[in-house]
Amino acid sequence: MSEAVIFDSYCGEPIAWWRVGDPVIGSEWTEHGNRAITERLSPAAAVRKYGPVTEMELGPHSGFKSVTYGATKFLARSLDPRGTGLDNDAVLVVLDPLRENHECPVCNAAPGAQCVNNKGQPCTTHNKRSNGRTRWEIERVQEADRNARQQARAAEQWEREMATPPVVGSVIEIKQWKPPEPPSWEWRPDTTERVTVQRTYANHTVEGTAESGERRFLARNEATGDWHVICGQSTSPRLPCKNGGAGVPCRIRHKAGVHLREDAPWLAAPTP
Repeated sequence: MSEAVIFDSYCGEPIAWWRVGDPVIGSEWTEHGNRAITERLSPAAAVRKYGPVTEMELGPHSGFKSVTYGATKFLARSLDPRGTGLDNDAVLVVLDPLRENHECPVCNAAPGAQCVNNKGQPCTTHNKRSNGRTRWEIERVQEADRNARQQARAAEQWEREMATPPVVGSVIEIKQWKPPEPPSWEWRPDTTERVTVQRTYANHTVEGTAESGERRFLARNEATGDWHVICGQSTSPRLPCKNGGAGVPCRIRHKAGVHLREDAPWLAAPTP
């Protein structure tokens, strides 16, 4: 009569047995108490049953971590094949948390890369590796650099768009908003007005014709990119005139020296 009493904690395969009448070779503590053992699974028996050793995992100081026979992985130390010659063709994997998660401040090896000596040859992990940047810190810095580059490219693209006048004959849509009405106190979108571009001016001002046939002067908000209507006087500033409105002529004397210079290149910013 034979009974499996010990199972590997990873794959669940039996690795020790108790057989009536056989001499006891040791004992192991199990969930059912202390059990006597008459036979253990040896590396040679594991090769015959599961296949040759294909991979071994060791710790940073060559401590045993796991061994794979064929396609079956074991964590039992009794199946460590070192010294038997059965692991000659196995793939050796060293599990080193410091190496995997830290950059080496001595040789600048990246997380996951093996440390190297002064001659550029692989060597054991340097003692100061735990003081290096972690993988998370490196990824955070790289992500910040990527975001900064994206924002810089977006800012450059935005400046180019703001410095490029609309094409004569193109249509500009002007957003209009309804004033708030109780119980809501938020401005609501209204009908969009479309203006066909007729001329452009050096201080980022556009003259166009509305769908109703009325003449419109437009300026662009440099922060949002939206267009808004200005009064259209020959000395009109780029901001909407608060003294005018729909059907109300503007009577303010605007600041002298701010003119609509027709057919001149757009400037990066208007001259005050």
